[in-house]
Amino acid sequence: MPPDPSAADVPYADIFVGQSDMANLMRRHDWAATPLGPPEHWPETLKVALRILLTSRFEMWLGWGPEVAFFYNDAYRPTLGHKHPAALARPTRELWAEIWDDIRGRIESVYRDGVATWDRALHLVLERSGYPEETYHTFSYSPLLGAGGRVEGLFCAVSEETERVLSERRLATLSLLSAGMAKGDTRARAMAAAGDALRAAGRDFPFSLAYLFDADGRPHLAAAQGVEPPSALTPLALDDAAAARWRAAEVYAGANEFAIELEPAAGPWPTGPWPLPPQRALVLAIGGKGVSRPSGLLVLALNRYRPADGDLPDYARLLAGQIGAGLDNADAYDAERRRAAELAEAIQLRQEAAEVLRHANLQLSAEVRARTAERDRLRSLFQQAPGFMCVLGGPEHRYELINESYAQLIGHRDVTGKPIRDALPELEGQGFFELLGEVYANGVPYIGRGVPVMLQREPDAPLEERFLDFVYQPIFDDGGRVSGIFAEGGDVTEQIRAERALLELNSTLETRIAERTEELGTALQRLRREAAEREAAQEALRQSQKMEAVGQLTGGIAHDFNNLLQGITGSLALVRRRLEQGRTNEVDRFIADASHSAKRAAALTHRLLAFSRRQPLDPKPVHANPLIASMADLLRRTLGERIALELALLDGLWLTLCDANQLENAVLNLCINARDAMPDGGTLTVATDNLEVEPDGLGRQGELAPGAYIRIAVTDTGTGMAPQVVSRAFDPFFTTKPLGQGTGLGLSMIYGFARQSGGDVRIDSEPGRGTTVRLFLPRYRGEPLALPGEAAGTGAHRANAGDAVLVIEDEAVVRSLIVEVLGDLGYQAIEAADGPSGLAILMGPRKIDLLVTDIGLPGLNGRQVADAARVHRPELKVLLMTGYAENALAVANMLDAGMALITKPFAIEDLTERLREMMRPAGPPTSSPGL
Repeated sequence: MPPDPSAADVPYADIFVGQSDMANLMRRHDWAATPLGPPEHWPETLKVALRILLTSRFEMWLGWGPEVAFFYNDAYRPTLGHKHPAALARPTRELWAEIWDDIRGRIESVYRDGVATWDRALHLVLERSGYPEETYHTFSYSPLLGAGGRVEGLFCAVSEETERVLSERRLATLSLLSAGMAKGDTRARAMAAAGDALRAAGRDFPFSLAYLFDADGRPHLAAAQGVEPPSALTPLALDDAAAARWRAAEVYAGANEFAIELEPAAGPWPTGPWPLPPQRALVLAIGGKGVSRPSGLLVLALNRYRPADGDLPDYARLLAGQIGAGLDNADAYDAERRRAAELAEAIQLRQEAAEVLRHANLQLSAEVRARTAERDRLRSLFQQAPGFMCVLGGPEHRYELINESYAQLIGHRDVTGKPIRDALPELEGQGFFELLGEVYANGVPYIGRGVPVMLQREPDAPLEERFLDFVYQPIFDDGGRVSGIFAEGGDVTEQIRAERALLELNSTLETRIAERTEELGTALQRLRREAAEREAAQEALRQSQKMEAVGQLTGGIAHDFNNLLQGITGSLALVRRRLEQGRTNEVDRFIADASHSAKRAAALTHRLLAFSRRQPLDPKPVHANPLIASMADLLRRTLGERIALELALLDGLWLTLCDANQLENAVLNLCINARDAMPDGGTLTVATDNLEVEPDGLGRQGELAPGAYIRIAVTDTGTGMAPQVVSRAFDPFFTTKPLGQGTGLGLSMIYGFARQSGGDVRIDSEPGRGTTVRLFLPRYRGEPLALPGEAAGTGAHRANAGDAVLVIEDEAVVRSLIVEVLGDLGYQAIEAADGPSGLAILMGPRKIDLLVTDIGLPGLNGRQVADAARVHRPELKVLLMTGYAENALAVANMLDAGMALITKPFAIEDLTERLREMMRPAGPPTSSPGL
C-alpha cells in the first residue's frame, strides 16, 4: 500500500501505515529501546507483514524474532483486555504466560518446520479481565520467511468464538432437555431427563442438585450432577439445616430465585471439570408460576471461569423453566391416563347396563319386581359414575336420564322430559344441536376433546366457559334404527386452563431465546457480509446441480416402476387370457413373473428408503464370511473376465447384527463401483477382519465409538479419486459417472445402512493407485439364530381349535386377503373396517386370541385401539401392520410386551411365520439377540 502523502512528516508512516489506533501507537513507540531496533533497519518481510496487519479489519497479530515480539491490530485489541497497550513488542511467552504451555509447541513447530498450524475453537483460559476466563479461539500460525529463506517470525489470523461455542453448547443441552421432557410421561422419567441435561451442562454448572417437595413441603433429592448421592452435600431428604443452606422454605413459600455465596469454609465444593471450586450458586424454583406451590427447587453452582454478571443466570432460568414445564406435562399426562381408564370402565358399565336392560325387557311380564330392583341398581351406577352422562330420546333429543355429574355441569336445572333446545337454550349457535342431529341421522358416534361450551350454571348468572371431553353414542332399537343418543364425558376445564398457563410460560421462554438468538446474529453479521457474495454463487451452483440430480433420479425411478408395473399387469392379463382359453399349463409361469416384478418393486422402495435413512431394517445375527463367499459367482459374472476377484476372509470373524439383505446389497454396490473404476481391468479384493476400538484412541477410525467391530474392505486397482471427490462421495445425488449412468445414490444408501446398523463407512483413495472402501459393523456377542430346520416347530403352522383373530383394516382387498389366509390356517377370522367398530367388538364378550390391525385407520388408529382394548383385555396379543417406513421406525421403538410389527408389503409366508411366533405357547425364547 503506498504511503499517505499527507503524512510525509510522520515517522515511519511507510511502515506503520494508515490512521488506526495501533498504527499511531506503533509510530510513537520507542523502538530503539527494544531488541528489534529502529524500524528503518527492519527486514522487508517484517515491514510488508506489518502493512498487511494494520490495514486488515480481521483480528490478527504477528510475532518476530527469537523472542516472538508481539504486534497486533485494532481488531485484536478486545482479545487482550487489560493487557493493552503494554502488550506491544513484549515477548509472547511473557504476554501470554498463562497459556504458554498450550501454544508453545505450535509456535516452535512453525519456527522449526516452516509449516502452518490450524486450530478450531481451541479452549484457552485467559487472564485478561482480572480473573481466569474460559475462552475459545480459531486461529492459524503461518511462517514469515526472512531474506535468507529462514523462518524469522509468524503471522496469526484469529477469531474468538467463545460466544458461539457457549451458545451452541447450551442450545444443545436445552434441546437434549426438551427431547427428554417430551418423552417424560411420569415424574420419574422427567427427572431422569433433567439429570441427563444437568450432566451435559457440567462445564457451566460444576455441580447441580434438584429437589422435589412432598405433600408436606419437605424437599427430596430427585437428581444430582457433579457429586454422587448420598453425601453430606446431597442428602436424600433435606433436614432443617440443609434446607436452610439452600433456603428451601422461602422457595416453597413462593420465592423464585436466590444467589448464594459458596464460602470455602463450608466446603469442599465439587469442582466439576475445572481446577478451582465455584464461588456462587443460584437457587431457582421449579414450576410454581400460575399454581399454588412450586414443584421443587434447583441448585446450580456457577462456573467461576465466566463473568459473574454474564448470561449464566438466564441460562439457568431456562433450564429451571423447562424442568418445571416437563413436570407439569408429566402430571397432565398421568391425569389423562387415569381418565382414559375411567372412560373405558364407564363404557363397560354402559354395555353391562344395556345387557341387563335387554334381558329385563324379555322377562318383563313375569319378573316385574326383579326388573324394578335391577333398574334401581343400574340407576345408582349411572348416578355414581365419575363422568357426566345423559340419555336423549327421539329426534327432538328429549332428556330421559341424567346423572349427578351432568346435573352439576348444567346447574341442577330440571331438564327431564324436555327437548334439549328448550332445556339449554344458551347452546344455540354453539354447534351442539347440529352435532346431535348428525349423530341421530347418520348413526355414527362423535368424539369431542377439549370442546369449549358456554353454560348458564345458575339462574340469571352470566354464561360461564367450560371445556369438555365427551362422546355422542347413537342408541339403536331392535330394528337397527337410531332411537336416541347416549352422551357421556368429563369436565376438563382445569386441565385446559393449566395447559394454557404452561403455554404462556413457554412463550416467555421462547421470547428470551429469540432475543439471545438476535444477539448472536448481530455478532455474526460482519462475517456474513464478507462471505455473502461467495456463498450466493456457491448456492446457485449447488441448486443447479441438485435440480439436475433430482431430475435424473425422478426419471430413473419412473422408468423402473413403469417397467415393473408392465411386468405385473402384462403377466396378469396373460393369466386371464389363458384361463379364458382353458390353457392352464402356462399359468404358473406368468404368476411367477408377476410375483417377481412385485418383489423387485418392493426392493426398489427399500433402496429409496435406505437413501433417505428411513428404511426399517430387519437386524439379525449374520455370519459375514459365508454371505460374501456365497456371492463369489455372482460377483465374477458382474465383474467380467478382465477383472480378477480375490477373497481374503479372516478365519474366526466375529458375528455382526445387521440386515443381511442390505449387507449383501452394500457389498454388491461397492464391487460394481470398483468395476466401473477399472475400465481396463485389474484386481478387486474383498477382505474381512476384526477391529477393537479402544476408549483411549488406539485403533480409532473416524467417528467410531469405542467397541468391537467387523471390517469389510473392498479394494480396487482402478483410477482412484481426488480428495475433493472423496469428500463428497457420500453426498446424495453426487456422481462422477456420465449422464444417464448413475444417480449418485449408491454410496449414500450404503452410508445410511451402516449408520442405522451402528457402524460407519470410510474411503481411502489415491488418483492412479486405486480405492479402498471399508465398512464397519458392530460385533454381535449373542448366540447365532438357528438355521432353517433346526428350530423347534418349523413344520406347517395350523391354528389351535377355536383360536379367533380380529382383523381391522380399512383397505377391503388387504382385509379380504388376510382373512383368507387366516381361514386357510384354521383360525376363526372376525372383520372390522375401522377403529371404532373394531373397538366395539373388542369391548364385547366374544373370545379373541389375537388382534391384527393396520396402524393408519379412520376414526381411531390401530395403536389407540390396541391400548384401549388392553384396558379390558390386558393379555391380548397384538400384531400391528404399516406401509409407511417412518411410522414403522417410531412404532417399533414403542412396542409393549405381547406386541409385534410387520411392514407392508409382506409375503404370505412372512405373515404365516409371524402368526406362528405370536401364537406359540409361552416358553424360553429360541434366540436372544443383543450386542
